[in-house]
Amino acid sequence: MNYLFLFRMIKTSVGRKQLMAVTGLLIASFLFIHLAGNLLLFKGEDWYNGWSELLIANPATIYIEIGLLFLFIIHITMAVWVRTEDLINASYRKYDMSRWHGGRTIGSATMLYTAIIILVYLVFHIIHFRFADKSIGVYQMVVSAFRSPLFVSIYIIGSVALALHLSHGFQSALETLGINHIKYNVYIKIAGYLVAVCMVFFAVISLYFYFGLDLREIADASNIVEMTIE
Repeated sequence: MNYLFLFRMIKTSVGRKQLMAVTGLLIASFLFIHLAGNLLLFKGEDWYNGWSELLIANPATIYIEIGLLFLFIIHITMAVWVRTEDLINASYRKYDMSRWHGGRTIGSATMLYTAIIILVYLVFHIIHFRFADKSIGVYQMVVSAFRSPLFVSIYIIGSVALALHLSHGFQSALETLGINHIKYNVYIKIAGYLVAVCMVFFAVISLYFYFGLDLREIADASNIVEMTIE
């Protein structure tokens, strides 16, 4: 890695924003992989435990975790740095007073608050996964957690905060990196909202197990309804 290049980026305001954008997009990419793994919960205990055992046994996992840690540290550091500069800048006050105008959204207006919620949720999530009883199997550990109203509530709050954060963060990151043109800005905005919707699936999974739903029963009920209509 070219540390001199990173140092030069950090020295400029544009460079800091670009570094924040790149790390944010990389973290978002990991979240999709994490979501794909969580979707294996629907396939059953053997599938999810197999996936978990593969990750635990893979020697590369520890390096991926260290890499993610550095991504989070860099992203948070750059975000705080950029935010502090905005607060110091007198022009920010005018922007802050009119943040609900000119196409501003809930996602863009609450970036700071959702970031704090996500950070708290991340710490909670890591502590739970590291210290929970895995002797019953990772699948049963997760399902048992999803039967707790408190855990599910925290999970939903974290997922919604993540969705709001990415609904704006994804678009903003691409714009910061120069991917910004009147011809395809609308598609970037749609993509940002789709990314946000995907993050809500984390909450959907927790609610699915909290209410004890079964995909096979849902499919059977749907077939019965279709047959009745016909």
